[in-house]
Amino acid sequence: MKTDPLFYELFQTYPQIFFEIAQILPSCPYRFESITVKAT
Repeated sequence: MKTDPLFYELFQTYPQIFFEIAQILPSCPYRFESITVKAT
């Protein structure tokens, strides 16, 4: 998708924004990672 890099950068910069938008209070610190697994 063309919009994926935008969301990845947004969540890496402001990981708490996801919880603010969803109106959820996380019970522990949150760390956003975008792991890419590629098959040969």
